[in-house]
Amino acid sequence: MTVMVTGIGFVGAYIVRDLLASGSDVVLYGLFGGIPDGESDYVDIQNARQITRGQDWSRVTVVPGDIRDTALLEATLRTHKVTKVIHLASIMAAAAERDPSLAVSVNVGGSVALFEAAVRVGVERIVWASSINIYGPKSAGEDGVISDASPVDPTSVYGTTKVCVEGLAARYHLNHGLNVVGLRLGKVYGFGEHVKAGRGGGNTWFANLIELPARGLGPTVVPFGEASLGFQYIEDIASAVVAALGSTLGAGQSFLTGGDYRPVREAFEYVRSILPEAQMTLENGGEAAGLKAGAETNWARRYDGTRLAEILGFHPRFSMEQGIHATVNAYRDLAGLPAVPPPLHAKQERIS
Repeated sequence: MTVMVTGIGFVGAYIVRDLLASGSDVVLYGLFGGIPDGESDYVDIQNARQITRGQDWSRVTVVPGDIRDTALLEATLRTHKVTKVIHLASIMAAAAERDPSLAVSVNVGGSVALFEAAVRVGVERIVWASSINIYGPKSAGEDGVISDASPVDPTSVYGTTKVCVEGLAARYHLNHGLNVVGLRLGKVYGFGEHVKAGRGGGNTWFANLIELPARGLGPTVVPFGEASLGFQYIEDIASAVVAALGSTLGAGQSFLTGGDYRPVREAFEYVRSILPEAQMTLENGGEAAGLKAGAETNWARRYDGTRLAEILGFHPRFSMEQGIHATVNAYRDLAGLPAVPPPLHAKQERIS
């Protein structure tokens, strides 16, 4: 089976790793930050190679191309006999807010271009990355929980584009039989997150919580001490995408992925327990991370991923502690530092 992945940032690297491990061939399609002189100049691909160590990259084909180019998309699908697609190419949140016109062109127009090409070629399945940013203050029910049935209420350009693509995906399924499924991703964390933060993904404050302390750098100030977060570890998210790709169910629909919903304070305390020498302080509010007062904290709401489990059969496996511990040690390995063991009292069981 050959799978095309559009975009290759943080989440995409782990998806490629899992696809290669499953025996699939992979076609990477996108601009990857520009057209370089050689493959080694691709920052995103360099990151993916780091994450996919041990996998056979001879089964990866890189096709530079604009996601809005329907003709090239169709030619790529045909030439490489692509049967399924994972669509991640997108202008991220902060960048979308700076340039709404480009965000609409890439996020909406690029998705339509891909849907058109897929219909013409007869692609078997598309899984694409929607977002919890389709929701907002009016979405939560009386219990404060947001589910797949909650009303959309985007408060950003990025979220608005995702709402539009969800509607278009549903129409392409109904009108053309396109087998397309969206996953409403939340704040995903793990090793390699700096790639997403670098393109405006909005997770830079996570570096203060995990990456910098793990690498022995500091002092750091961790914000949002009063908030909670559905901790979605990157390996769970990659597994969810690959599971959705392998299913035949849910066509035309989108699903929340959920996570281990825990206080940020507990995450801070856990990091301190495995890195007792780390120079870290915890503060309330976003100003500690250099964010503007009232900065978007849509991630702090509680999201219910029940439908993903019920319909597509996926359950997250990693607790907050497991995910943070793995991330810390991955960054320590990158920095040439020894791994740290988990504390004996920590919650290490999986959360299935």
